Amino acid sequence: MRTKEQYIEQLRSLLQRTSLQEEEYLDYITNPFVQFFQDDFVPFVELTATGYRLKMYERGQTVFTKMIYDEEAMLYWILAYTIEIVTHIHLLRKYGVDNKTSFLTYDDDLTQEWHTDQTSIFDAIGGIYAQWWHETGKRAEIEAQ
Repeated sequence: MRTKEQYIEQLRSLLQRTSLQEEEYLDYITNPFVQFFQDDFVPFVELTATGYRLKMYERGQTVFTKMIYDEEAMLYWILAYTIEIVTHIHLLRKYGVDNKTSFLTYDDDLTQEWHTDQTSIFDAIGGIYAQWWHETGKRAEIEAQ
């Protein structure tokens, strides 16, 4: 098993293959490995001697915890979250909404645009991560195993 820093560097290396800028994703790939960071529904990974404990919190309380043993699945879980957030922020900026006083309308066209944006990023990353993205529901599968 590698160190937190090595996993962060691997995630950074994967995302450098895309059109995303490092400042857009750096916090999202770092925060999952910061023990004191417990923002709502942000993935957190605890490295154990035998695998990876995935966690999510809401208002400081654990709402999801699961032990997995596959390094690639753990990295995909973080990538899927990161890419979802970053592409959502792109849409907010593109349509000039702030999600406080103005909001996106999540109709079929917007949902498709969001999905297309995520797909292009996963396709740029390639490998097992792109394959899993195209296998609908892989993130949910990881969370449900």
